[in-house]
Amino acid sequence: MNNKTGLVVKKAGLFTQLQDRGRFNQAQQGLSQGGLCDELAAGWANYLLGNSSNAALLEISFGQAEFEACCDMMLSLTGAPMNASVKRLSGKVIKQKNNCSFSLKHGESLILSYATSGVRAYLAVLGGFAVEPVLGSVSTVKRNLMGGLHKEGCALQDGEFLPILSAQRLAVVQQMPQQFIPDYSQTITLSVIESYQSEQFLVSEKSTFYSTEYAIDKHSDRMGMRLQGEAIKGHLQGIVSEGIALGSVQIPADGQPIILLQDRQTLGGYPKLGCVARCDLSRLAQQSIGTKVRFKRGDLAVERLRYLQRLRFFNR
Repeated sequence: MNNKTGLVVKKAGLFTQLQDRGRFNQAQQGLSQGGLCDELAAGWANYLLGNSSNAALLEISFGQAEFEACCDMMLSLTGAPMNASVKRLSGKVIKQKNNCSFSLKHGESLILSYATSGVRAYLAVLGGFAVEPVLGSVSTVKRNLMGGLHKEGCALQDGEFLPILSAQRLAVVQQMPQQFIPDYSQTITLSVIESYQSEQFLVSEKSTFYSTEYAIDKHSDRMGMRLQGEAIKGHLQGIVSEGIALGSVQIPADGQPIILLQDRQTLGGYPKLGCVARCDLSRLAQQSIGTKVRFKRGDLAVERLRYLQRLRFFNR
């Protein structure tokens, strides 16, 4: 592979996928949006390299991954810290800081251990990975068998090759400002914009929802974050199936909330109390099994402005 420009996946880790912002305007075909779970961390990864906010990058869940450079290149690493290190050609291994850009020389390797806090790290390369999109996106969606390196919705495997643009240049190292680096160990409170069938839930049931501390269930995945806590009951046991927005808080028959995420189905027939604010979904994406979360009522105007500010920053 010496004549190629890109990264060799020496170790793919537990769950590493190619992602971008998602596959939009395809719900009518029953296709999931897919895309980045933590838009904030991924946004910074591309921003530190001057990339488009939609440039393809790697979403690395849980860690245990290793990548070898087949040319000199500029990378950036954000999100969950995974005790990153770089193995030089001499064999010497040095620590690599998180939340910054850095250079990797031909033959050198980036090594990631387990996440010490958070769940997902994001690895971007200058210009993005050169992968052909499917329906406008490279996002890997397993349930749709779509996207990714081979367009089949598969996570990366050991030994695969990730091509990049040949026009690489060594640039000044950029560091994410300290005040913007999140603390993934903090307990989070998620803002909920009440909508959908919120009027079908009694005031007492909503009070229970907002006062309960929920634990993230082990069956959570990129389709939805399942929670365990005091059950919520509404007037409706089911509804006519309807479109589901990102972050919808679905209340199934057992009363345990499910927050629907990027790989969610396009239609659903359970009542929904509302939606988690878009900015808060990034924080949720970094929470591991057993972590406790709480909810609060959100203000639509405030949350809209908060998300617009993020979009303006990352879409220069």
